[in-house]
Amino acid sequence: MATKRLRSKSLAQTGISPELKRNKQTKEAQVLLLQVDDGPEQNNKNTEEDDKKQLHLLPGDDSLSEFERRRLQNLRDNAAFFSTLNIKQAKENLSTTIQKPSNRRPARGLQIEKIKKESLPRRPPSLRLQRKDPHGEAVPAPPPVWEWQPPEHARQAPGPIKMIQKNTVKDMDEVTFMRTLKNMGKCKEKGTKKSVSTDSFITSINALTLKSEQVAKVVKDRIFSVVVHPSETKLLVCTGDKWGKLGFWDVNSRDGNDGVFLYEPHSRPVNCLSFGQDNTDRLYSCSYDGTVRCTVFEQAIFDEIYATPEDDDIRCCHFDFLEPNTMLVCQSDGCVAVVDTRTQGTGAENIYHVHGKLAKTVSVHPQEKNYFITACRDGYVSVWDIRHMKTKKPSSVDDLPHSKSVSSAYFSPGTGKNILTTSLDDRLNIFDSSSMTGDIRRKASIRHDNHVGRWLTNFRAVWHPMREDVFVVGSMHRPRQIELYDDHCHMLTTFSDPDYLGSVCSINAFHPTQNILVGGNSSGRLHVFT
Repeated sequence: MATKRLRSKSLAQTGISPELKRNKQTKEAQVLLLQVDDGPEQNNKNTEEDDKKQLHLLPGDDSLSEFERRRLQNLRDNAAFFSTLNIKQAKENLSTTIQKPSNRRPARGLQIEKIKKESLPRRPPSLRLQRKDPHGEAVPAPPPVWEWQPPEHARQAPGPIKMIQKNTVKDMDEVTFMRTLKNMGKCKEKGTKKSVSTDSFITSINALTLKSEQVAKVVKDRIFSVVVHPSETKLLVCTGDKWGKLGFWDVNSRDGNDGVFLYEPHSRPVNCLSFGQDNTDRLYSCSYDGTVRCTVFEQAIFDEIYATPEDDDIRCCHFDFLEPNTMLVCQSDGCVAVVDTRTQGTGAENIYHVHGKLAKTVSVHPQEKNYFITACRDGYVSVWDIRHMKTKKPSSVDDLPHSKSVSSAYFSPGTGKNILTTSLDDRLNIFDSSSMTGDIRRKASIRHDNHVGRWLTNFRAVWHPMREDVFVVGSMHRPRQIELYDDHCHMLTTFSDPDYLGSVCSINAFHPTQNILVGGNSSGRLHVFT
């Protein structure tokens, strides 16, 4: 009742009747309800209009969705707002005004004296480091550790080298031997190459025997080349070994070391030896040290006639004569050099690049001197005509392919109608070279074990110097033997001896005019069948 009295009293004071007040409140509620119903649509319209006013489109924003546009606009607005605050500038100003207080307090009063640390005495080394036993007595020093050093074999000094023996001989024996060499150089070859039938030749060759006094160690290391002097009055055999030694053996003499005299004209393997064509008082030798030297018996010197650049490490592998004073030298870089022995200096007249790999042997046609053949590591034996040679990329007359590296290739003596090759495909081949028109065909072939291993010199089958139908080659068969074949690769006979031939003779040579066979093994020994 009190409440009603108060409400009526308030209405009376305001001058508004209660009924009118209720009607006014009802209308206001209805208006609010209408506004609530129309609110979302009206608000959306206002928002779209505001967004259109506020969004500032930049080039490239047309392809973006509405959401991406708004996100970018928010980022721009935020960046603009923060830029107006100048926060970065305020930070820099604050850092310059504030100074970091020093933590170090000023020292006042008595100063503290720095005390130097005393270094402790060094501990004496242990007895083990002093090389003493527990009782304090010295221990003997251990034996030095042996370290293998590869042997160094530098090239000999350029120019002529005097013939000085490397083996111990008496002075009188040395003088006698040098006199013998000079006399042999004055003697001319008197033997005539008579044509003998194959049967008669086989009969005479089967009579060769090997005696104890016909076996001698002539050089210290593995034999790489053998040649027999053409003299018919004295049997002189020359051989070259692995480290540049050159051994002379007067087979029937007992001077020196049983007729053996050793010299050192080279420093690397002596791979080829040959006496001069017109003067037998000169012995030519080529070596892997890159030099070709001529042994002049009259002057007792080893004269240098050709040398490759020492820094290039180019080996001289083999040579043959175009003329009595002109030779072809094949090299490890695949080149063939034309060397004139009469000219001064150690250069070549011409150098032809005939192979891409090492050229192992070279052989000149005995009649048509313009033709020569080379055997290469790439498995080819190539025929060349020196009249049409070019310095770069010369063209060959013909190429004789082999499946593996070719160790040697030689024209047959006399007419040069056959070419004999030895290759690492375990074959001995003979090609018909009677016509040098570029159509050289294989005449005969036989399987032969040419894999001698690492410690033996490779086989090189060579012709008999007086016959074109017989050649000799080493053998891996047991008992150890030397084999003789005809030009159809048929074995004719073998040379063996159970008492005095017990090793592989890789390098063999016949006497130029007599039926004398010499075989050299890889320990420096020569075996002479007479």
